[in-house]
Amino acid sequence: MPDSHVLIIREFLAADGDFVSGSELAELIGVSRVSVWSYMEKLKAQGFDFEAVRSKGYRLTKVPEELNQALIQSRLQHAAEHFRAIVLDEVDSTNSEAERLIANGEEAPFVVISRLQTIGRGRLGRIWHSPQNGNLYASFGFRPQISPTQMSLFTLWMGINICECINSICRVNCQVKWPNDLHIEGKKVAGILTEARMEADQVLSAVLGLGLNVNSDGSDWPAELKEIATSLRQSAGQSFDINKLVSAITGRIAIAYKQLADGSHRAALKERWPIYDTLAGKKISLIQGENRISGIARGIDTSGALVVEKEDGARFLARAGEVTIEK
Repeated sequence: MPDSHVLIIREFLAADGDFVSGSELAELIGVSRVSVWSYMEKLKAQGFDFEAVRSKGYRLTKVPEELNQALIQSRLQHAAEHFRAIVLDEVDSTNSEAERLIANGEEAPFVVISRLQTIGRGRLGRIWHSPQNGNLYASFGFRPQISPTQMSLFTLWMGINICECINSICRVNCQVKWPNDLHIEGKKVAGILTEARMEADQVLSAVLGLGLNVNSDGSDWPAELKEIATSLRQSAGQSFDINKLVSAITGRIAIAYKQLADGSHRAALKERWPIYDTLAGKKISLIQGENRISGIARGIDTSGALVVEKEDGARFLARAGEVTIEK
């Protein structure tokens, strides 16, 4: 059962700018009409604002610009209604926190979101630059109880779904750079980090971490990032409602997860991957340890391996590695 603040916010969002009577709110959350006022004051302290008119009730006039747990939770309906949103001011890593929650018995699925990460984790043990500047640092926790083979396409499948969601909302051209980066016009806008705990025949838990540059202007980025990274704000020329964005992405991930569980993702990924493959047809260098392989990127195979066509025409399947586009 959602808490009272979530129920109240959902009622105002459903009203879409119209007034909601105090008696309706009182009945909704099971309190006296006089007690509704105290709930409204608590919401005002979180950044909400309301217009109150006698005999009409309350009308929502402002929502918080900063991440707000109740606002995000209130929008997680339909596909993502079973997700619990957990918003933190600061954490070492949202992936680490999600793993701790799973280990401590937290009911899944859930999403952990933080305004700041002190030790954000990237792929291959790298640090993910995670300042408090309006970006999104989120990790989605699952207890899938599916076979390891069903997890083989997890990151790529989630990547194209996140891209589609971003493109729909932000009107940009987000694509996936194999194996786990999202790019806009050749610059990195997001990274995905998937971590799973498995037994021989079953995935016990999975965490999907997403670091997405949303409203940052790049001024506080390290010099080495400014040339290779971008944000949604930089790419689209406008800022975005981060609460609405994370709610939409969570909803999309919930749908994609159900498709992964029932196996329908395989055909969909085969059809949609060419649309979002930023490497397709480009000359690349693939680094695996001390080995470097050059060739043309030719999509992925059914297991998600990158297909590299070498100069002699032979095809190499890469299941891991670092890819750079040659100029």
